[in-house]
Amino acid sequence: MEAILNFDLSVFEFVFTNLSNSVMDVIMKVITTLGDDGIFFIILGLVMLFFKKTRKAGLVCLGALLVMTLLNNELIKPIMERPRPYNLTRLPEATAEVVAYTNGAKNLDWVGFFGKIDWSIDRFPGLAEKWNAGYAFPEVVERMKPTSLSFPSGHTSSAFTFAMAITLVLKKKGVAIPAFIFAFLMGLSRIYVGVHYPTDVIVGAFVGIIYALIGYAIFAKLYDVVYPKIEKAITDRKAKKAA
Repeated sequence: MEAILNFDLSVFEFVFTNLSNSVMDVIMKVITTLGDDGIFFIILGLVMLFFKKTRKAGLVCLGALLVMTLLNNELIKPIMERPRPYNLTRLPEATAEVVAYTNGAKNLDWVGFFGKIDWSIDRFPGLAEKWNAGYAFPEVVERMKPTSLSFPSGHTSSAFTFAMAITLVLKKKGVAIPAFIFAFLMGLSRIYVGVHYPTDVIVGAFVGIIYALIGYAIFAKLYDVVYPKIEKAITDRKAKKAA
């Protein structure tokens, strides 16, 4: 656990030392907001349903996002129970919350259903001191703090799920490259605004691709079986009316 937290801290420090500026603040905030609740990707999927050339891709993307929601938010996050970075670093309050949870408190934002994973840095006094002395969250995080669990990143998972799903169906570099670039920027934005650890984002990207593969396996086949029957039924109905 200490090695994971040290890695996360090192990436945080690199991002804020080398990338942070007023222009990036605006860009990263816009990108990260587009991923809220997956609405942006859901809208894109729904729009694709209206066009025959992209209808299959739209169905697969929406289906893959459904898989992502069920597995990511309802299964993995509650099992892993990782608090957000700002819960971890605001000593002594964070340590007090860890102690309270250990003593039976159940009303903390970052506590999940199982209570088995201990992500707290109070076990590593030297690391806790280093983290709090050397790292300050950007002001933007105070306006954007989610209260849900942290691991893996849902925004990143959604972005990579969508990018992989649309790539699997359309098989076009002109679509795949921008989709994956945007997914990468989404992940970076979650680190930049301080609401996810880098390891949340890395795993979020990985599982997002897996969700897309699952969604493709289910919904592409469903489309291939069901849609021709729907088209035939519509054609037959039109033919009867014309007769």
